[in-house]
Amino acid sequence: MDLAFTPEEQAFREEIRAWVHANLPKDISHKVHNALRLSRDDMQRWAKILGKKGWLGHGWPKEFGGPGWNAVQKHLFEEECALAGAPRVVPFGPVMVA
Repeated sequence: MDLAFTPEEQAFREEIRAWVHANLPKDISHKVHNALRLSRDDMQRWAKILGKKGWLGHGWPKEFGGPGWNAVQKHLFEEECALAGAPRVVPFGPVMVA
């Protein structure tokens, strides 16, 4: 079994890493990396930033407004966000809406 990421997956990881680095507010990243309390405003700011990119519902299929990522892409997104010090997105999927 080959557990290495494909070149396409590596490119996707780099895209996510660059975008998060450019868009994650430094004060929020500082709080996460130092285990400081995040305010409601911090969480809302990050959610709005993700929402503008279409990544707030990163687990959602395209037909419901999400990016339609596969399991590996979702994993890479979550891993890069964690490494950058982004707050975790509260999971809320289309099944919960029904």
